[in-house]
Amino acid sequence: MARKPRLHFPGAVYYVTLHGNGNQPTFFDATDHTRFLLLMQEGIEKFGHKVHAYSLLPNSLQLVIEVADVTLSRIMQQLGFRYTRWFNDWHSQAGHLFQGRYKAILVNPEDYLLDLVREVHLSPVRSGIENDPMRYAWSSHRAYCGREKVLWLSTERTFLQLEETGVRAMMKFHVYVNEGAETKTKIDFSRGSESDPRILGDEEFIRGVLRLSRQKYQPKVNPEKIVQIVLDRYKITEQELAAPGKNRHCSEARAYLAWLFLETGCDTLTALGERLGRDVSSLSSAVRRLQLKAKKDENTAEKYHKMMNRVRR
Repeated sequence: MARKPRLHFPGAVYYVTLHGNGNQPTFFDATDHTRFLLLMQEGIEKFGHKVHAYSLLPNSLQLVIEVADVTLSRIMQQLGFRYTRWFNDWHSQAGHLFQGRYKAILVNPEDYLLDLVREVHLSPVRSGIENDPMRYAWSSHRAYCGREKVLWLSTERTFLQLEETGVRAMMKFHVYVNEGAETKTKIDFSRGSESDPRILGDEEFIRGVLRLSRQKYQPKVNPEKIVQIVLDRYKITEQELAAPGKNRHCSEARAYLAWLFLETGCDTLTALGERLGRDVSSLSSAVRRLQLKAKKDENTAEKYHKMMNRVRR
């Protein structure tokens, strides 16, 4: 059965999880955690979304993201790509860092945001890494409780559900999270509703989400258009583009195609890799080499801009 499309509309709130490939570590030390948080901040500045909570565990991560106009898929694709590239360079590794696509459940924030943020903050406790969420440095819990400042973290919407502000909200939230550690949550945030596993909310909320998604979200760029632009530019067929081997002409075309996919967010590199018979790490590496070359070589940069201009027409 085909996977249902991602849902998007401005203001949608998602619970996002991503695991290391084969359960491998995604964060070894403070340098890794700090780099990931920096990339999250840069993503917020670029795309205009909000992060309501995060927890970075040794081999996985959990995020609560509220999107604006840019889709979650583009946000996560950029974040995953940039962190994987940095991580592999820093640790002298190669290949996939994360296990396939991220998982995202669109949640009704009015009913679930407070409980969801609590569960994200309790994830180090639930997984046996730490017995006190306040002692775990790599979640947003300490920022919520005033122990540190994370200027790009959005806490207001969560605190509104406590009906308090300022220090009283921080104190009440701290108590609320600690109370949650003593009991198992009754809500499975990793699964949506029975009628639609992508969405966690009642039937009225689900109907509203589906209506908003159809009315508000239309992919701005068709991936078929981008593929055809690259094929025309290099005067090759898609069969030649996907053929095995290391033909330099076709390799360059694939690299530009992957770059355009990444920048437009028209589809994932995973989907492109499946279409062309290449793995994501190869495409990611090709894009990175091309981007570095474009910084020094005007012809490379000009070729990219010409194709991007055709995409935007």
